[in-house]
Amino acid sequence: MPLNKLVSTIRKTINVHNLIKPEETVIVGVSGGPDSVALLKILYSINTIENLRLRLFTAHLNHQLRGTDSEKDACFVQKLAENHSLPFLLKSVNIQKIAKKNNYSIEETARRERYAFFTETSHKYNASLVATGHTADDNAETFLHRILRGTGIHGLGGIPIKRPLDAAARVQLIRPLLFIWRKDILKYLREEHLTYRTDTSNYETNYLRNKIRLELIPFLENRYNPGIKNALIQLCQIVVSNNEYLSLQAEKIVKKITLEESKDSYTINTCLLTKQPKILQHLILLSIMEKMHVPLKKIQYGHYTKILDAITKTGRGRQFQLPGKFHFWHEHEKLSLCKEFPQKSCFPMFQETTLQIPGITTIDSVGQFMVEIAEVLNVSLETFKKQKTRDEEILDLQCVLTPVTVRTRKAGDKISPLGTHGYKKLKDLFIEEKISRKERETIPIVVMNNQPILVTGICIDNRVKITSSTKKVLKLTFKRFTNQNNGKNISQTVR
Repeated sequence: MPLNKLVSTIRKTINVHNLIKPEETVIVGVSGGPDSVALLKILYSINTIENLRLRLFTAHLNHQLRGTDSEKDACFVQKLAENHSLPFLLKSVNIQKIAKKNNYSIEETARRERYAFFTETSHKYNASLVATGHTADDNAETFLHRILRGTGIHGLGGIPIKRPLDAAARVQLIRPLLFIWRKDILKYLREEHLTYRTDTSNYETNYLRNKIRLELIPFLENRYNPGIKNALIQLCQIVVSNNEYLSLQAEKIVKKITLEESKDSYTINTCLLTKQPKILQHLILLSIMEKMHVPLKKIQYGHYTKILDAITKTGRGRQFQLPGKFHFWHEHEKLSLCKEFPQKSCFPMFQETTLQIPGITTIDSVGQFMVEIAEVLNVSLETFKKQKTRDEEILDLQCVLTPVTVRTRKAGDKISPLGTHGYKKLKDLFIEEKISRKERETIPIVVMNNQPILVTGICIDNRVKITSSTKKVLKLTFKRFTNQNNGKNISQTVR
């Protein structure tokens, strides 16, 4: 039995975009309206005629917004599932109550609950796909809706035909009808003698999307361009192509400018970022926020421009709060996105620890100090100065009073840097050395009598310097632990 012309067109769309493979489990979202009823029938027909051995589930969310009509919708979808011998999945939620509690609109709440239901059921029944009945009309309406509410170029791409439904991307949300006009769906339903439910709330103009569908699009068709919907869809497709290219370029740059990456923070080099075209700067920030699971629907154009304008300015560090308790922190040509304010540190703190002299001392999960004692006659000071790393220092053993401990900085800490006169606050020292606030919390401070004598990787105190009367030296070598994340080094040696 050959496929209906419309069904054949949709089958080609499924093949071209690789939406469905044989033997997959698909949750089909069915509201009872014409689009979703047609979707269920079409997928059922393709599965039957082509013997794809798909496991189809019919899923319906009762929003409880229309009283007995909502109950009738649920019963209608259940009967539809039974007629096709398909499992029926039902969940009822009080959208009105949830919207009021969370201070969201009815539309937004319904959308959130609907996708939460799809995610829940797909995980429960081990489904790899969730199919919804969005059409070309929905795409045109969404395009205008986003323009009116404000959007970036990503939003101008309209509704994607396929996207991950969950954070782990185990489930894909697909829209097989996205290139089909609603008038063709209605024609198909008439030809197949299929009934559907009519949601009367779709004709209420107190919702913006309804006003776009019922008032704005007809006005544009009548007064300006009869083919406005085709023009909008064409523009959507052009924007999608542009977005795909630009996003690919942005991802390449993200890899080049990434300095640190962990579960709770992401840091990039802003000197390299600002050399990119503005459009790529926006997409780079977008990419980083996606990696950190920032709620992108709450991010506005102003967030991007404020951050990108600020990082070109010199001076003290700047912090930007984002929705979802995320923070951008910019300091010393580094821009970090953290789940907590960076002043609280995105890195682990460590407890004050006594150094083993001589010996090896582990500083929690941060690193190790190796301490050696040597006669000054056996140490070539000139050779040491030429070959030493930033994490190696030698002190006059006679000037070192035990116990010697290692800790993080404290408010008011001072040191007399080697070769200078007087004391300097560690805070000022870090600023001069361009050490970011979050890095300062991870720099080991070696102290005696609670006074810093070594700021690892930066300087030692005049009190413990090597002199002509030095007989024995204390050599300290710090080795920072390196964490691995997918094979990528996400830790750097202390400056």
